[in-house]
Amino acid sequence: MQVTFATSCYEKDWLYILLHPEYLRVKQIERHCYPFAERLLVINNIDPKNLPEVCRAAQRHLDNGTLTKIVFAEQIADEVFSFFQLQRSDFSNDWLYYNALAPLAAIYSCQTEYLLYMTGDSSLNRPIPWIDEAIHRMKNEDRYKVANLTWNDKYEEALREADGMDGPFFVASRGFSDQMFLVRAEDFKQPIYREIHPESHHFPWGDIFEKRAFSAMLYRGWKRITYRDGSYCHQNFP
Repeated sequence: MQVTFATSCYEKDWLYILLHPEYLRVKQIERHCYPFAERLLVINNIDPKNLPEVCRAAQRHLDNGTLTKIVFAEQIADEVFSFFQLQRSDFSNDWLYYNALAPLAAIYSCQTEYLLYMTGDSSLNRPIPWIDEAIHRMKNEDRYKVANLTWNDKYEEALREADGMDGPFFVASRGFSDQMFLVRAEDFKQPIYREIHPESHHFPWGDIFEKRAFSAMLYRGWKRITYRDGSYCHQNFP
């Protein structure tokens, strides 16, 4: 099954993601134990004075085969937001705008059937072969539209949020995180992100991307499956 891996970098994390010798290649990509057809980096919200160095660092990852494609979010922002029927005015500040631009650019740019997106500050501390099993479950149950690992080893929290289990996965009728999501691209490559569900107001930072995706899932009765035998680590870089 063809899957694209995608992550993003911005002004506050590119140094670690692109210059650390193993972070992108090993902790973000290889530890999924999956032969990704494409490995995509979205370069998002970089200070112009740092952009040449960011481009050189990203090019090195292209040259050594860690990445297969680089997308500059600002260069395609107009077509991305037009495609999803959004406008910059839909976001009340720059942080909300760039928060949405990175994953939307990844979804828009995905050319394979499935997409695994991780924020730049999400990674795996050990190898976890989970993607084949997740796709198998998603193919067998059409309501399963998002799959992810458990977050930060919080297995009990994931269990509390679940409605049930399906093999090695918790199943939940509510939940979405932009820190990691495995989706069938065509499900999310639709103009579904203007909808804000009244039950989504627990998101504290405004109408962010994950609130919009969460709302779209609630309106459609889509479910999330969370792998209960492995976790990713999310940490805010200094």
